[in-house]
Amino acid sequence: METGTMEERRRYFRLDDEVILDFEAISQEEVQRWKARHQDHINELAELERDIAGVLHQVQAQNPTVARLFELLNQKVNLLNSPVGPDAKPELSQTEVRTRVNLSACGMAFHSTEPLSESDNLRLQMQLKPSNIPVTLMGTIVGVEHTADPATPYLVRVDFEGLREAEQEILIHHLFQLQSRRLRSEREAQNDAAC
Repeated sequence: METGTMEERRRYFRLDDEVILDFEAISQEEVQRWKARHQDHINELAELERDIAGVLHQVQAQNPTVARLFELLNQKVNLLNSPVGPDAKPELSQTEVRTRVNLSACGMAFHSTEPLSESDNLRLQMQLKPSNIPVTLMGTIVGVEHTADPATPYLVRVDFEGLREAEQEILIHHLFQLQSRRLRSEREAQNDAAC
């Protein structure tokens, strides 16, 4: 499935988020090799996350405390399985710094210190928070703008390439959860202000 068309950008909403992000520029040949190696792993992870989310939703209705415990255990397992986990082989630089991104199910934008070029291929390695789900995606830079911030002088826009349904579902689920948490926090703040 090719992503990044104007129609798809309208179909998927974008949210500001913080993730652990690392990336590197790679050749088109490296993109193809990586896709071949990681397909099965991504599909299995997405299927497990879907199953866990369904069961957690059922348990939440009956016992919210137990559901929260299972959610925390799932986050812990994801963290241990993460490419930035303690015993993982480093694929990239192993940064633990959270990066502000503007994320959708078909692309993202982030600030960078590195001068990148439009149409470069990137391997993006993210750890979604608070679930700790590791996601590694390929993308093509569709825009680089200079910013006024000397600490991060480039705004990089990336369209995800070759996204499979399983990967897209992970992103959509993450964005849905993020938006739900924000709306819940806003409601609680309004209720507190009304009291």
